[in-house]
Order: sequence, then C-alpha cells, then structure tokens
Amino acid sequence: MKNKLIVLGFFVLFTGRAGAYFDAGSRYTAGPGGYGGVNIFGELGNDDYYLRPALNTYKSDGTDRYSTYSLGAGLDRPLWRGSAEVSVMPETGGYKNSSIYADLAFNLLGKPADGAVLEDLSLGCFAGVTSHEDSFSLSTTTVSSGSGRKAASSSLTTAFKLNQTDYGLSASARAYGVRLSGRFTKTAYDQDVTSQDRQLPLNIGSIGASGFQDKAVSARVRFSALPLSPEAGYSKTYYLLDQPDSESVNVGLSRKLGAAELSVGWENFNPGGGAAKSDYYSLGLMFSF
Repeated sequence: MKNKLIVLGFFVLFTGRAGAYFDAGSRYTAGPGGYGGVNIFGELGNDDYYLRPALNTYKSDGTDRYSTYSLGAGLDRPLWRGSAEVSVMPETGGYKNSSIYADLAFNLLGKPADGAVLEDLSLGCFAGVTSHEDSFSLSTTTVSSGSGRKAASSSLTTAFKLNQTDYGLSASARAYGVRLSGRFTKTAYDQDVTSQDRQLPLNIGSIGASGFQDKAVSARVRFSALPLSPEAGYSKTYYLLDQPDSESVNVGLSRKLGAAELSVGWENFNPGGGAAKSDYYSLGLMFSF
C-alpha cells in the first residue's frame, strides 16, 4: 500500500502541473556479426521536472548480452538546467558495473525575445563515476599460516576492480530552428590498466564497443523545425594502451505522425588501425501523451 501511495504521489507531482507529458519509445539497431541492440525508455514530466527509466541492451555473435538499467531525473529553469542518472549493468560473463552521472548547463541568453534569431545558447559541465568489477581478471594474494618449518600457505583470489571517472564540457546553440551541440570528455582511472585486463564495454553513438577510453569529442546538428527532421553527428574516441582511435559518423531522419514519432538512422563505425569499417542501421518509434 505504501509503494502504491509513493507512485501515486509522483504521478500527481508531475501531471498536476502545467505542461505534463508522458513519452515512451524504443529503438532497435542492427549491424554486422549478428549485432542487435535495443533501447527502451519512458519519460514522465512537466515544464519543470522529468523522470526517465531506460533499458539498453546489445549482443552480437560469439559474445554475451550486455544490458544496462538506468533511472534519470532532471529539472529545467529559465537560466539553468540539470540532470542526474544512476545505472546498473548486472553481471554478464563475469563482468558488472554501476555508475552515477550528473550534468549542469547554463543558459547564457535567458528568455529570448519573441522572434529572436538566436533562441538558445548554453554552456555546461558534466561528470560521472563508474565502478567496474571483472571476475575474470583476478588478483591473487598468498597468505602464510602455521609456524616453524611446516608453514602452510593459501591463496586469496579477488575480482579485479576499477573505478572510472568521466568529466568534461558541453555547448549548445539553436537558431532558425537548427540546434548545434558538442562535447568533450576526459577519462581517468584509479589505477593503471594493462593489456591483460579485459576491455571495458563502451557506447559510441548507438553502438556497443569496447576499450579503455582516454578522451572523446563529439558534435551534432539537428533541424528540428522541418516536417522531416534530419540530423547528423560525428564522434572520435581516443584510447589507452596504444589502441587505435575510433571514429563514428551518423545521420538520421525523424517524422512526427500525430502522437507518434518515427525515426531511422545509419551509423558508420571505424575502429581504426586499418580494420574494416562497419555499418549499423536503426529504427525507432516514440509515442507522446
């Protein structure tokens, strides 16, 4: 009964204010090697706040399925906006992680005047911490017991644990219905990593990849004012341990059809180092209430 009252309270909090809405959607991505990824989300909010639970899962031939469950929340004010998210990846093939993320952006224009060409200009910062645990990368400590010449020894084996911190800056501008955005991310680890450690799962665009990220840059443009809204993006990721830099280029189209929005996309992923590029295709559907 208590849980039902809590859920009802959240529903009243969000829907009882102006601009209340509920969005729900899913996106499927297919690629080479039997790659298939699915993102499912729901978002409940109003003009000031929102909650967003989501599931992101992917698998390819010869690999385990990785799934991430997340819950995000955010608020929007005339001069600033902020959000936070927690996520968990349950153990798969001996590996699991959990993370927390937050960002804060400031609107440098305030409320734009009616008919203003420059509708939005924002600068922001963000940070996130991810705790990784890999049972396949084991550290062993030898402990001696007993006394004298007949001493015995035992080995204590523990999972390899690694904390990753991502932080960076973001910028966004909107004029004539066109939004241009970009971000820079730097990554730090709480200990040195080696080539013997299993590479960490990464999300590059809508693609699941792997590696020890060092830094990344990305940019995106979206023409949201058009009936058929095109968008395009580019990202480049730099890695540790002499892993080649990777690049991703993507384009997409979306179209509103009443309460529904249909989107399609194409992404080309270049792992670098002379390896073959890969093409990924996606189809998404979202409903707004």
